[in-house]
Amino acid sequence: MMVEKKGVEKKYSIGVDLGGTNIVSAIVNYQGKIVNRLKVPTLAERGKEATIKRIIETIHENIVQSTIAPGDIIGIGIGAPGPLDIKKGIINFAPNLPGWRDVPLKKILEDEFNMKVVLENDANAAAWGERCFGAGQGVNNLVCFTLGTGIGGGIIIDGKIYHGNNYGAAELGHMTVNKDGPRCNCGNYGCLEAYSSATGIKNRIKNRIKEGVKSEFLNFDSDDELFESFRLKSIFEAARKGDRLTSDIVEEAISYLGIAIANIANILNPEMVVLVGGITNEGDKLLIPLRKEVKKRAFYSNYKSLKIVIGKLTGNAGVLGAAALLWIPNNCSC
Repeated sequence: MMVEKKGVEKKYSIGVDLGGTNIVSAIVNYQGKIVNRLKVPTLAERGKEATIKRIIETIHENIVQSTIAPGDIIGIGIGAPGPLDIKKGIINFAPNLPGWRDVPLKKILEDEFNMKVVLENDANAAAWGERCFGAGQGVNNLVCFTLGTGIGGGIIIDGKIYHGNNYGAAELGHMTVNKDGPRCNCGNYGCLEAYSSATGIKNRIKNRIKEGVKSEFLNFDSDDELFESFRLKSIFEAARKGDRLTSDIVEEAISYLGIAIANIANILNPEMVVLVGGITNEGDKLLIPLRKEVKKRAFYSNYKSLKIVIGKLTGNAGVLGAAALLWIPNNCSC
């Protein structure tokens, strides 16, 4: 998707993806081309002020490295964890950022850089990135699942990001998929995130091992520190090799994700569901059983018209979507 505006090719925007682990900043042109990109550890444990300083320093360094004149940058878009007050530009609370309550990040950055700043939920930014420059180009009704440490979501209806009554929509990871399921980090039980996120998958394997179940391919006992060193990739590899423990947990994770997507298909009837995040590296090994589960549970007419795809922007959906908010306002249907 492009913005047709005379002289716009001389302008750029900055996208920032603020996470609990990393800050990603990119300078982007109106065609979605990344001119310069920086990724630095958030170091959130150092506190709010240190993290804000780190965001500012990263943006400044990005501008310097790009050699682009600040006057050619139209603004900064930020994808941040929430809940947020998008209208006021305030991060109300961020669980993975210690001390972040009612932080007026929009004003802080506007004062620092003297340019327009737009704040958006990080999963909405990823959805917007895929819609503008990735798998969802030309699609006006789509839902995006961000599958990582947790599970987030973004909903686009009629070409507009759907925020809900108080900007709290699309908490897809906290959709209840099993009322008797395990406790989620949010305090509820049976959330999708407790089954299908990287954390959920690892926690369920760890708990089964503590119960005495053995894994043939993951060589560890119940030592928490050792377990945390294992990547999700290793778990999926063990499942592919026939390890009963990991294959059972992975199959359940995919099944519950399918239940969630079927619910979305029946409630919203979107044209497309886009999946982004580390789990999507499994490709068809994820998509084939996932589509079968959705087909089994959704109304056939809704399933038949639904495309379930993996995002095309890999780790850049968030920064590209945040940057695109400056070019393509989220209230347009272009």
